[in-house]
Amino acid sequence: MTVCSRGYIRSLYAFARRMETGEPYGEELKKAIWYDMYNLWDNFVYSEWPKEYTDFAMAVCQYDNFTEDMAAYLTSNKQISRVLEFCRYHTSQLRYEAGGKYSLRLELKQFFLWKQSLTWSKEDIQNNFNKAAAYYELQDDVKNALKYYEKGGSVQKVKDLLIKNVTIHPGNNHYVETKDYYFNLPREEVFDSPVLMAGLSMIYDLIMEPEKSEEWYAELEKYYKNKTNPRELRHEARCRLAYLDIALPHRGIKGILRIMRNVVTLIGKGDIVLPEFSATGNMPSIMNGGLDFCEWSKSDTQIARFMAKSLEIILGKQGIGMITIALAESGFEKGTMEAYEVLTRCNDGFEAAAHGGRIEVCFVAIGILVRQHLIEGQFPSAKRAFASFEEKVKINGADQLLPNLNVLKMWLSLYGGVSEETDKFIEKIPDPKVTFCIGDRYRQLTKSRCLIARNRLDEALETLNFLRGYYTSYERNFSLIECELLRSIALYRKEDKHYKECFIRAIKKAEEYHFVRVIALEGAAILPVLTELEEENALKDIDADFLKAVHDEVTKVALNFPDYMRFEKQESVTLTKREQEVLTRLCLGMSMEDICEELNITYAGLKKHNRNIYKKLGAKTRAEAERNAQRLGLSHRD
Repeated sequence: MTVCSRGYIRSLYAFARRMETGEPYGEELKKAIWYDMYNLWDNFVYSEWPKEYTDFAMAVCQYDNFTEDMAAYLTSNKQISRVLEFCRYHTSQLRYEAGGKYSLRLELKQFFLWKQSLTWSKEDIQNNFNKAAAYYELQDDVKNALKYYEKGGSVQKVKDLLIKNVTIHPGNNHYVETKDYYFNLPREEVFDSPVLMAGLSMIYDLIMEPEKSEEWYAELEKYYKNKTNPRELRHEARCRLAYLDIALPHRGIKGILRIMRNVVTLIGKGDIVLPEFSATGNMPSIMNGGLDFCEWSKSDTQIARFMAKSLEIILGKQGIGMITIALAESGFEKGTMEAYEVLTRCNDGFEAAAHGGRIEVCFVAIGILVRQHLIEGQFPSAKRAFASFEEKVKINGADQLLPNLNVLKMWLSLYGGVSEETDKFIEKIPDPKVTFCIGDRYRQLTKSRCLIARNRLDEALETLNFLRGYYTSYERNFSLIECELLRSIALYRKEDKHYKECFIRAIKKAEEYHFVRVIALEGAAILPVLTELEEENALKDIDADFLKAVHDEVTKVALNFPDYMRFEKQESVTLTKREQEVLTRLCLGMSMEDICEELNITYAGLKKHNRNIYKKLGAKTRAEAERNAQRLGLSHRD
């Protein structure tokens, strides 16, 4: 009852009075009490509040949080900062949250929602939602804009925004997070728009449903061939088909040179205008970016000469500086280009992209620079290069790069050893079996490294086994090499003999492209695997010169970064049956009261068990105990 009254004495008194008269405690009583409170506030408090404040509260009460700009937009009050200051210093009804956001205290929010339901028409409420949606659209918050346009009943606005969203390349738009809005569109609405058909083809590909992707491609093709459709829309369909021919991820790069030449011819004739491409997919790589270009590395200089002009035409601003950087990446991965040339090419490409190109291409240059510095053992230089670019991203407001920029930061930090940030990163990345799109591949691989570093080997293998299916079916050969290397490390540490076949598959695939560095960068983590297989002569089929180059570079990186994914023997922690029962429930997030009730123990008894558990796990807090339990594989046993 104390919880339900939320600290209001008047509410607690009302509960007591009603229950004295025989009313049973339950949901109906709770509602009745709060309606009593709302009427009380309405009669004795509401009229005393300044109108500026009540107008503001009525406008923002429909939202979980809001910024000062949003409040000004919703209220059309240019002096909204004065209202916020009044709330912060003269009432306790406004909460300040991180990131410059505010929220109304729950009781007040619910009061104003109640008041709004009595005084606003349905049209007033919808107009408010539409105004919020327009604000979010201006902020490029597509997900919230769609949410509130839908609440505001603006069907056409939803469709228009979805069309606008799919005109942006997949690296920078909000395809996946808004996919349900696309899926919920009536099919007849989609068939009227070549842009939406192309968008659905791409969305299904991004969430690993290539069959449905091809179905929508076929519908788009059918639309283009139907001469009864409007000419301008058939032209749009033709442009979108050309785009998908190059950009659909599941098709890989087989035959792409021929397709690109044909597309360039059409562009030259003025027959089509292509939407913006992203060769990087916002990854710090071109070779392993929007598509997997490993095959091109076999003939990198010839392809660069042959295709440079075509790529610039197709990619537009995305192509500025890209050829220079792509050659640097190919030379780096193969270990055939001197460090000076790699660094020079990256810096030249970075400058070209920074002045007239795209910051996404600059990100690739930085990714290569970081890897080159690590190969040379120059950890401070790698950190400086990253920190400088991180600042550039913030200054430029390039928020589309932040997810993968943070992943690069986490991966870089692993070379300095495991930290608390490792655990935080693991918890932020969702289970790929629950939610996954192909844009998550970089985050999931880095999460797997963190899990291995934390000795959570079974979890790492679950993630890697899932990713392997995607890498294989979508022909992501570079990522497949990384995946097999990480699987071999995890299996080796589990003393599972299958680590051998995983490593052999990885090194054979790497040998095909002469990729030395993808193996070398796993350094101290992969060295024991490599050494043992060499001693067993299990790598006799690998070219001797390639194997020597791999061995030398792996050893060099391992010596420079001995703490990278360092293997620590699993500590032996023995818990009693009751302690394990308690620990499992702590890790499930249950409250102390619920644990006592479920296990039928007293609060004092539970505290005693907790002290013993913390001592055995070397922890001082519940959070630390949970982290250590996860690391030791003790978190979900009973």
